[in-house]
Amino acid sequence: MASYDGNTAILQPKGMTVPFDFSALTPEEFQLATQKNRRDLVEIRGLVALETHWMLDLQNVTFRPPYRKPLGVKMGGIWYFAWPPRWDGTLGIGAHTVITLVR
Repeated sequence: MASYDGNTAILQPKGMTVPFDFSALTPEEFQLATQKNRRDLVEIRGLVALETHWMLDLQNVTFRPPYRKPLGVKMGGIWYFAWPPRWDGTLGIGAHTVITLVR
């Protein structure tokens, strides 16, 4: 993450890979990760990994319904809604959390 203005995180690639196994998701987590928004048809456009410690510092953001304030990320000038299919706030420094990019 290069910057954050309270609504949108501007992402920059670091050139690293973070493994993520969709088959490890519970049926409920998989449904939440792939469900369509009630207002608009949306789809997952990608997955990225953010440093978990940065997400722990976010104020007023929740990753499960009901959302108080959805997290947005901007990559290449395009804005996405973002949330992790599985949230584990107990991960330590240096850990990364995979998030979905949805439009």
